[in-house]
Amino acid sequence: MKVARREFPPAPETAAAARDFVHGTLLAWEASGPIDDVILLVSELATNAVIHARSALEVTVRRDRTSTEVTVTDSAPERAVPQAGPLSVDASAVSGNERGGGLGLALASAIASSWGVSYGRGDKAVWFRIEDTPEKHPSLEAPPLRKGLSRPSRPTPWAPLDAALSSRLRLPQLLERTVEYAASALGGDAAYITLATSDETMWEVRAAVGLTRGGAPWRSLRVRTEEIFPSAAPEPIAVINDDLMIARTGRGRLSRAGMRSLVTAPLIVDGRVTGLLGVASKRARHFGPSAAKRLQEGADLIALPVERSRLAEVELSRRASLSFLAEASDLLAGTLDERMTGALAAQLITSRLGRWCAIETINEMGVSRLTHVVHGDENYNDILRALLTGLPPHEQREPQPLWSPAELAKEGLDEQLVRDLASGPAICIPLVAHGRTLGRMTIGKNETDDFTREEVDVADDLSRRVASAMENARLHEKQAAMSQALQRSLLPAKEKEPVIPNVDHAVFYRPADERNVVGGDFYDVFAASGRWCFAIGDVCGTGPEAAAVTGLARHTLRALAKEGFTPSHIMQRLNMAILDENTSTRFLTMLYGEMTPATDGGGGMRLRMVSAGHPLPLRLNQKGEVAQFGASQPLLGAFEDVEFTTENVDIRPGEVVLAVTDGVTERRNNTDMLGDEGLERIFSGCAGLTAQAVISRIDRELEEYAPGGRGDDTAMLVLRFL
Repeated sequence: MKVARREFPPAPETAAAARDFVHGTLLAWEASGPIDDVILLVSELATNAVIHARSALEVTVRRDRTSTEVTVTDSAPERAVPQAGPLSVDASAVSGNERGGGLGLALASAIASSWGVSYGRGDKAVWFRIEDTPEKHPSLEAPPLRKGLSRPSRPTPWAPLDAALSSRLRLPQLLERTVEYAASALGGDAAYITLATSDETMWEVRAAVGLTRGGAPWRSLRVRTEEIFPSAAPEPIAVINDDLMIARTGRGRLSRAGMRSLVTAPLIVDGRVTGLLGVASKRARHFGPSAAKRLQEGADLIALPVERSRLAEVELSRRASLSFLAEASDLLAGTLDERMTGALAAQLITSRLGRWCAIETINEMGVSRLTHVVHGDENYNDILRALLTGLPPHEQREPQPLWSPAELAKEGLDEQLVRDLASGPAICIPLVAHGRTLGRMTIGKNETDDFTREEVDVADDLSRRVASAMENARLHEKQAAMSQALQRSLLPAKEKEPVIPNVDHAVFYRPADERNVVGGDFYDVFAASGRWCFAIGDVCGTGPEAAAVTGLARHTLRALAKEGFTPSHIMQRLNMAILDENTSTRFLTMLYGEMTPATDGGGGMRLRMVSAGHPLPLRLNQKGEVAQFGASQPLLGAFEDVEFTTENVDIRPGEVVLAVTDGVTERRNNTDMLGDEGLERIFSGCAGLTAQAVISRIDRELEEYAPGGRGDDTAMLVLRFL
């Protein structure tokens, strides 16, 4: 026996990876038999393990000479497999969003030769075995005929259909062969086969011969019961209708197609009618009991294979819908821009759910605006936008035309577009988040198309995701606007910065996270009592808490400076103010200085300054030499009993002073940090540049050193003395 194993994570892509692993393994082993059935069951059981067990899983493949066995093991034995026993295939269990008992086990019961579930202390295993040549199995045998019908060994008219079943055709091809053989076997003019939709509210004509509408064959045509059945509901036995003109269906599609008589046979699986096979004739009383018996034999022959294929189709469609919604969620979550959210939603919808889509938004004032209109044919975009603006759609969750032909005729539209929009179904779903209506999402299809119940449910689910993404985008925009307003209040306005005689100055600020412009770094330049004052500071941390300390420091600093206090006294008072505000976890470093003309007659400026725990400023002379100056004193907001000393420094014309926060010196490139030496090297190359040019040079060098490597807020202040 050959054995292969592989582990997989509990991720959305696991089902596809498990399919590829099993398929590749069987091909490498040159295995024969129904490989497609093996792959289908592997996909379903892996999906169940990811969704229900939510744990890593192991797939084991065993192959002997005549069979293939696959075991899917997860590590969540406490999450029992629903209805772990032989299951009847019940479409109602898979018609909605829930599995209602596990479609994987239903498929295993219908397809596998044997299967089971075993529980251990630390794991749970679901396994199945499929024989290369299917053995006699109750679920694979045709159900017994109803009373009054006898079963021949195998009627000759159905021999080609039996061969088609043996060749394992896909469901559409099998259904097409069935209606062709049925019409031929009973000598009818037309034949059709209907299957219940996933929600069992309507019946869908899946294949037809001899029946057309508008010249096109009856395919994917959804009809109500009374339109195509000779009685109010399909009977569990074959039924003959001798004259459609006097039956309920006289108002239906068959009589309008010229058919006079009809015989139908139900497709029955586990006592449920899952579909209907019908043969019609243009002649009244064309069919007799022998025809009904023969048709029922054909229906019994295909009932289980068709239902098995239909369930697999429903499951694939369900997984496709889940995959679409997951992909849509990822895309919508990737943007915090409301317009981009609407554009993505419209594009996703036209690629999957409808021929066209329109997104309408409602602002805080209750004013609605059509923001996005996307049609599958771009030539119709402007026409459709004009129509939606002139005739706004009303909310409707049930698919039906939005406007009457008369309303559209008044708009003078293209005739083809009028047909599509007047006859084509549409749904208009409100976009609601947290009880507030943010807009509407309208989806339309062409005249020849229709919405399935699953598509309506998917659209409804998608509308909630779009609304949530729009709400998040609006909240982000509000927060960003508040952050910008707060930060503007913490930094001096450019137009209000003073003009300092013989001093060229420039300032720079950038938050660590550009999505949140409120940071803990700040700068200020202002005039007070005949002096020109400057400050640069850094609060421990970022965000609103740091901004509160920044606001306190900036406004206290200005108030005390205008009172004429010395720098040391200002620092003393500011330290006590921060401590009084009970911000013990928010410390502040600050470099504060005042500039007055030097008194030695040599020009330049005298700086009176205090560096309270802040990185010391740098001085650049005309030779390109850089040096720190000043002494570091205690930081603010940490200790009560501290003293500050005012330092006096004379700056000569042609020299440049640079003050920065630690976001500059602590800029990192992987494990390397710029540091004081790196900043001095960059600053030494700025001789002869203007103050703004110095800022630009340093910013460019920082970005080249560590692209996008901002881990902290960054502020810089440059004073160039003329």
